[in-house]
Amino acid sequence: MRSMRTPIAILLAVTLPGCAAMRQDPHCRWAMPVWGAVAGGTGAGLGVGLGSDHASDGEIAGAAVGGTLAGGALGWLVGHYICEEKVAEAPPPAPPPPPPVHKKVELQADTYFDFNKATLKPEGKQKLDDVVREMKADPRIKALVEGHTDSIGSEAYNQKLSERRANAVADYMESKGIDSSRITTKGWGKTKPVASNKTKEGRAQNRRVEITED
Repeated sequence: MRSMRTPIAILLAVTLPGCAAMRQDPHCRWAMPVWGAVAGGTGAGLGVGLGSDHASDGEIAGAAVGGTLAGGALGWLVGHYICEEKVAEAPPPAPPPPPPVHKKVELQADTYFDFNKATLKPEGKQKLDDVVREMKADPRIKALVEGHTDSIGSEAYNQKLSERRANAVADYMESKGIDSSRITTKGWGKTKPVASNKTKEGRAQNRRVEITED
């Protein structure tokens, strides 16, 4: 019994103080049986040799072999619990943010501007207040404001009117606290109709200001 207690004591003395470090060693589970076998064989051989003055070489060798096997088995068990400790799995990566939504708000000129002018009506300001609230809620949002006209009148006049209406929208948004760096204006005049300019209804659709939130 003394010969078995010796390798166990040696193995525990060697392994327990360094358990944390051993878990980081990729060769730990293979090293533990080797350490156990060496400690078991040495301890068992010494135990028999020192415990009995009449022990023969064969008895000492047999004890060493038995101790080596027992120590190796014990080392395997210790290595199984110490070295193969399961590591908690890393949480899955966070899903990527959703792609930005390009929201477009359209202001029909006949409804939201005075006739042939760049002056916003109360209805136009109320519509823009919704855009302002969204931009204040998310500082990342920027706005592209584009003015358009119908085909009635000269190209130069319509170009200027589309720019003035786009700037009027931007000025109102800035007056409500939106920084000018978040607003870009562009006037297209009559170059980008969305309906036919040959009808009254079509021309009314073409007179507009579009706000694209990005």
